[in-house]
Amino acid sequence: MAISLAKYPGNNLISANLLAEFKSKVGKSLENTIPPGPHDESWRKFPLGQFNLSDFNSSFAEGEFINIHSNLSRTEWTEENTSKVSQVLEELLKQANGNYFALFSLFHAKEYYYFEVDENRADILDWGFHSEETLSVSSVFLVRVGKNTSSKIKEGYKTISKTGNLHLFGSVSFYWLEESSDLKLQIREDYDSDLYHFRSVFSHQERDSKLNLSALPLGGFRGKTFYFPRLAGTGSEANISGLTALGKREFNDVEILVTHLADHTNSKLIYKTIVADKSHHIFTGNLHIPANLKKVTAHQESHNLSMSKKARAEAIPKLEVFAEDVSCTHGATVGDIDEEQLFYLLSRGLNSNEAKHLLVSAFYNEMISKIAFSEEDAAVLSVLIQEKILAGGD
Repeated sequence: MAISLAKYPGNNLISANLLAEFKSKVGKSLENTIPPGPHDESWRKFPLGQFNLSDFNSSFAEGEFINIHSNLSRTEWTEENTSKVSQVLEELLKQANGNYFALFSLFHAKEYYYFEVDENRADILDWGFHSEETLSVSSVFLVRVGKNTSSKIKEGYKTISKTGNLHLFGSVSFYWLEESSDLKLQIREDYDSDLYHFRSVFSHQERDSKLNLSALPLGGFRGKTFYFPRLAGTGSEANISGLTALGKREFNDVEILVTHLADHTNSKLIYKTIVADKSHHIFTGNLHIPANLKKVTAHQESHNLSMSKKARAEAIPKLEVFAEDVSCTHGATVGDIDEEQLFYLLSRGLNSNEAKHLLVSAFYNEMISKIAFSEEDAAVLSVLIQEKILAGGD
């Protein structure tokens, strides 16, 4: 197995013992958590009958200690930093409780990557995880954004299968946004067609913080991804944009739970999906607003485009709103390429591929502009999507 990481400041090993107690707690929680099955609403459409975790368990490396890498050097590391990491891990464990595959990934990961971003260290732009399959693997990525700090971060994952054997990738990310922080986050996933992938992205936002999370998950044999943004501070805001493109027989199940825990909080969720060949995508948008909150605004929408009669896309909105002083809206669409538009483009001299290219581009271009950090970045993302859905498959 070859794992490579994009360059980032520091890359210093801090302490193997820092996470020993945390791993012990994770192990106990995992033992008390029932693996997902038909009894679990979140997994009822995932083809778990074809998946046997014991086939992959033996491929994970074992060990009592795990390493934590950080952008902080040894000389910079203080008791305050240790306290911040402990706080992040405590909140992460609380949010991951009951999430079997999140706990599984936390327990089996050999290395954790932790970053602190502040006004003196706000240039962390690119972090990448690259795995060439011979063994299954887990990854944990933790970020804490300091008070009054603005930052842009790219988080990327790429897997390559050289043998054609099914393998497993589990990953957990956690973002802690301190008061009045502003984070623009792009998450890009490019998985091989032999991969089972299970991923959880957690966040915790303090007062007046703002999170713009953009996700582009592509590929994989079978996958389930959770996003859990939690607006815990008054005035916090979360905007989540997602775009998925699937082909061949790929299956991906994306579920987002936006939880408002404070007054004057705002969330907006927009997700678009393109399915081709015999692929299948499921999107579930959950919203939870407890009683007695005031001035909460929440919006979610999902739009799905099918390129094939054998492809499937499902959109499932679920709203749990117990407060009265709120404004909540939602909407979902599922459709094929417009035959009249396609015919018009063909009549203007375009061939079938060119016409489809234009129609698909019109569907996702606005989302690409939200996800990309630059015009160059947008061009790269556009090529990835076009290759995925126009390549053809079985």
